[in-house]
Order: sequence, then structure tokens, then C-alpha cells
Amino acid sequence: MTHEMMRRVLPKGISFDELNQNDTSLMMSHINSYTRRKLNNQSAHQMFSFLNSVEILDKLIIKLIPANEINLTPLLLKK
Repeated sequence: MTHEMMRRVLPKGISFDELNQNDTSLMMSHINSYTRRKLNNQSAHQMFSFLNSVEILDKLIIKLIPANEINLTPLLLKK
């Protein structure tokens, strides 16, 4: 599922080679903030922070994005 969501932001034909850590963290923050039915309508971020320490997410630079701000399109990484 995550790989499919990554391809929403970086469609086929767009290389991952140019991504830096900030780009990757931003993309993963948006992907992991998206709620999923199979997670009982919670996001991966919410589930992870419930089961583990939030400090781990902080070290990974993964932040919870408000639902109305989630962007899973190529515009997310446009500079």
C-alpha cells in the first residue's frame, strides 16, 4: 500500500534518485497521516504512536499532517 501511495506523489517515470531526506520525510508524513479502513479508520502515524514512542517518529522526522492538508500528488514535492 505504501509503495502505491508513493507513486501517487512520484508517478512512474519520475526517479527517486533526486529525493533528499526532507523530501522523503515530507512524503512519508503525508502518506502515514492518511487514514485507512483496515486500520480502523486511523492513520499509520496514529497507530504507530499509540503502540510505540512518539520520539521514534520525531527522530525519523515524520509528523502528523492534518487530514485537510494531506497532499498525495506530485505537487507535494514541487519546489
